[in-house]
Amino acid sequence: MKMAAFDAEDLLVLSALLEGGLMAVSDMTFQPQDQRFVVVLRRRAAPEQAELVQAGLHFERVTRVSTTRFPDRKSGITLKLIGIGFTEIDAPSGDVILMFEDEIAIRLSVECLEVGMSDLETSDTPQSPTQQPS
Repeated sequence: MKMAAFDAEDLLVLSALLEGGLMAVSDMTFQPQDQRFVVVLRRRAAPEQAELVQAGLHFERVTRVSTTRFPDRKSGITLKLIGIGFTEIDAPSGDVILMFEDEIAIRLSVECLEVGMSDLETSDTPQSPTQQPS
């Protein structure tokens, strides 16, 4: 599955899709030279299924990243996503907030809302003979 969000309404749909997603703190990075924040996460393949699918999530035109109660990257902690919101400050710029359990949050200041999500694997992907089931 691939999805993009360019406004707050699109982001609500994407947030619902990713709710409950699991993200290791070591799998998040800010690339200031490219104005990009990137996350690898595991999300539910479908709301009624327990199966998790690995996905990439990226935010473009990010000018600043700040965090609240964020654990050290080397801690090995996995965070559970509660939701993603957007607050417009000076159209079209604003803040994207990724909210996690335990009152952990990441604030991304963006020039405009430009988010992409793409599954990195699917349950339908055939395994090669050298791949082991996980």
